[in-house]
Amino acid sequence: MKPLVLLAPSEDKAKGGHTGKLSETVGQKWVREKLVELVVHGGPGACSKAFGVKGGSLEKAREEALALRHPVPLMPALERYQGVAFGALDAASLPKESWKQVFILSNLRGLVRGDELVPPYKLKLGGIPRLKAHWQLHLKSLLDTIPKGPIWELLPNEHADLLKSWERPRHTLEIVNEEGSTISHYSKLYRGLVARWILEHQQGDPAKVVRGKIAACRWDGEAENAWGGIMLRLVVFIGAGA
Repeated sequence: MKPLVLLAPSEDKAKGGHTGKLSETVGQKWVREKLVELVVHGGPGACSKAFGVKGGSLEKAREEALALRHPVPLMPALERYQGVAFGALDAASLPKESWKQVFILSNLRGLVRGDELVPPYKLKLGGIPRLKAHWQLHLKSLLDTIPKGPIWELLPNEHADLLKSWERPRHTLEIVNEEGSTISHYSKLYRGLVARWILEHQQGDPAKVVRGKIAACRWDGEAENAWGGIMLRLVVFIGAGA
């Protein structure tokens, strides 16, 4: 079975796309309508918190949110998301068929497949009241659409929390420096590099992944995780890689 990768969304997103109308579940509709409602009735402070931006970027984010009431520019998720992890993944250089093996926890859409169409938007997970609790409740039906295969949950804690009630076994990654301390600042880069190795080699077995070469890193053991899978430990040589 083909390996599957779960990633968090990125703040940076590409512009443009081909105009179309988004289909949506009840859970997705709730988020979209709450976001539009916030922009229409909320003040600058509330909007700045929701989007995580200020100034000219805030006005652009407001316009993108209001545009969600109509057909919007759409492009595949792995073209839309442009953050550090996605730069390391470099999906454009991978076979398009492998894009179907990537799933992204979108704050706006809940879960999107790598080749699924996504509009431009800004939204923090804590930007709308009850948003995190909403996705914890409504994500299960979306997660259940993920096909069979070994799953690699390559998520930061904030988004991993959304999956606490999901019972499907999955493998995880611990990223530390040479002293054994957990890395947060550069972790997006290495999650992206590990995701790329998994997709490039089409290997989801932890015993195979742990033998893969990740730039400026070494593997340092494994352990059972709380989700019925294996946690691999990746040591990063900060001076050499980051």
